Amino acid sequence: MLQIVYRFLFLCMALFILVLSPATPCQANEISVELVWKLGQASWVEIDVEQGDYQLIVDTTTRKFPTGSTIQLGWGGWTPILRINQEDYQVSQGSVLELRGNNLGCLRVKTPEGNDVVYRGGLQMNWENGHWRLINRVDSEDYLKGVVPIEMSNEWAHGGIEALKAQAVAARTFLVRHTENGQKTITDSPDIDQAYAGKFVEGEASAAVDATRGQILVDTQSKQPIEALYSSHSGGYTEDAKNVWGTTDIHNVSHPDPYSEGVGGAVAHWRFIVSAPLLGSTFGVGPVRNVELDKFPSGRVKSVRMEDGFGHSQTVTGRTFVKAFYPFGQPIRTAAFLGSLFEAQTIAPQLDLYGKSGLSVFLSAEAASLVSGTSSAQKEQGPLLTKVLSSSLGTSATSQPFGVFIFEGQGWGHGVGMSQWGAYHMAQIGYTYKEILSFYYNNTLIQ
Repeated sequence: MLQIVYRFLFLCMALFILVLSPATPCQANEISVELVWKLGQASWVEIDVEQGDYQLIVDTTTRKFPTGSTIQLGWGGWTPILRINQEDYQVSQGSVLELRGNNLGCLRVKTPEGNDVVYRGGLQMNWENGHWRLINRVDSEDYLKGVVPIEMSNEWAHGGIEALKAQAVAARTFLVRHTENGQKTITDSPDIDQAYAGKFVEGEASAAVDATRGQILVDTQSKQPIEALYSSHSGGYTEDAKNVWGTTDIHNVSHPDPYSEGVGGAVAHWRFIVSAPLLGSTFGVGPVRNVELDKFPSGRVKSVRMEDGFGHSQTVTGRTFVKAFYPFGQPIRTAAFLGSLFEAQTIAPQLDLYGKSGLSVFLSAEAASLVSGTSSAQKEQGPLLTKVLSSSLGTSATSQPFGVFIFEGQGWGHGVGMSQWGAYHMAQIGYTYKEILSFYYNNTLIQ
């Protein structure tokens, strides 16, 4: 009888300990990352084993592929060809090749266009529609070490490590949500999923990934991972997810963001200048005479209505308007169109000082530097506004007396969820990563 009592007490104690034990953290696992950002549509590619012992699986054969081994992939007459370790080129009988690691190391991937990136883990190479589709098979925590420093910066570890931790949790949450709901592959593209640059960018930010290992943001009620969205700079006011993607999300709602004000340099405040004729031709009307902005409560532009001098008008969404002038593939600077949080100013045509049809208004020295490389003497007045094309195109040789528009804006990106610059500022003034995440995401817990 006493033994039965002891056994009962033991079982109760075990159950008590089990109940009090913390939840098992989200474990690392191997994921698939399609490399489309820098290596999408690659016709020729070279892959070198920089570290580790791999197996190369070609068609139905498997061969050892140790450190120093190389494979070149290309095409000939729409047929996939390959070359292994400087041997003769051969035609691939199948459409899928794989580099699978025994002791996982890293692979260097190069293209004739100059792309040169190093990835941890393995690589699957699929021949599809005249190009190679590359998929990196990598540990999820190692994947995050190639995400956090490219989404933020390794330099932010000095004084801003808590922001990097917040980014690690947000990026891990995004990964879990987008790979556990039936989507087996995530991309490395910041325009589709989140930026990933492999081992190439790993640095001090890796400490933030290790410090938050397994932690994700979940809904307070369902305990399911949230849609952890983020952008570079909120411009001082975050955006409601519904206003960007049309779907209500209680975790990503619009609210003031004072921590993003006064930080960020070029992305905090920018100015874009464009001539009335160029603005009109971009959207299928004549030289624009008037611009009307319809805005969301955050101040971001919902739609832009443009009217030319002939009575024609065109209305486009704020996002469409921004995309028309966004500096894709160009350095970010103050003379760029970076987001939909902006105001519009019109400088209308009139007679100039010499009695000629045109604009008598001159650009300020600051504005002049945005549209031309004038000398210091010229910058005192700047070029005539009639010669301005846009901040990105500079000036023309001839004048057009139709006026110009100046768009003054704040922030960079869609503004939904966490502002990365705001998070960095919060970290600098002493907030923890948990407090940062709590400020930017509503109704959430870290699990």
